[in-house]
Amino acid sequence: MADEVFSGGVSVTGVEPGTTTIAIKSTTNPNISKKVPVTVKSRNLLSYGPASGNGLTATVNSDGSLHVTGTATGQWHGLSWTFPCPVHGTVKLSGTSIAGLSFNIKCLDAKGKQLGDQMNLGNSVMAIPAGTVSLFLNVISTEATPTAKDGDLRIQLESGTTAHDWMRPDNTSLKGGGYELANLAPSFASLLPKTSNGVTFTSRDGHTVHVKGTATTWVQVDASVRLDAGTYMLTCDNSNGWNYGCRFLDGNNTSQLGGASVKLEAADYGVSLFVAEGRTVDIDLTPRIHRLD
Repeated sequence: MADEVFSGGVSVTGVEPGTTTIAIKSTTNPNISKKVPVTVKSRNLLSYGPASGNGLTATVNSDGSLHVTGTATGQWHGLSWTFPCPVHGTVKLSGTSIAGLSFNIKCLDAKGKQLGDQMNLGNSVMAIPAGTVSLFLNVISTEATPTAKDGDLRIQLESGTTAHDWMRPDNTSLKGGGYELANLAPSFASLLPKTSNGVTFTSRDGHTVHVKGTATTWVQVDASVRLDAGTYMLTCDNSNGWNYGCRFLDGNNTSQLGGASVKLEAADYGVSLFVAEGRTVDIDLTPRIHRLD
């Protein structure tokens, strides 16, 4: 700690977070003095702590950083922590990452709905949206086939637009848990079972669809979904190009197979599970639509 005496009082600058006491003495009467307890808070506004889920485990190192080990159970699977939003105004996100894992922060309203875009290293300076009640920190696997991890994360969120040296947060005992990006693909439950052109589509949950048979001609089953404007990843488990899988259609009936992130406007989109003519299948297909921002 350091203190400076001015005519208007005492200005205290914290060097590192913690609790201490400063002694204030009169410059005109040495018999008048006062000891004042002072708590210096970290510039790092995050809260986190031990967490486990989706194949990953996070522990807290002695310096307050996160140590992450394990292999995520899938792409867009990871860990998360939710805590009250400590500030409003403009904030800066910075930190070091582990290859194959990313971290981001979402601003949530009182009902847990995301407000605005998420904060990540590519979108690191943002104004906290009005109505934000809590922040949602998540560490998530970006690999299509996740690999084993064993490394440290030093993540920092601070007021302003400039990143300073990393500092441990005040709260490193907040219990976290598993998290995965929601699959926004529509349910096919109301459309199934369906048999057409030699192929039968069935499903137990409406999302993973079992497709079996030999297509006498092109065959598909169609559903639609309303998406907000944003960046999305469109994929389908067990797809095989234009032989069988899932295609995504925009309002102009333009289709794509997915596999790369795309910017979408707010609109209704089609999701079609298909089998091409002459192809024989006996496989589960799971279309996935994940919002990335």
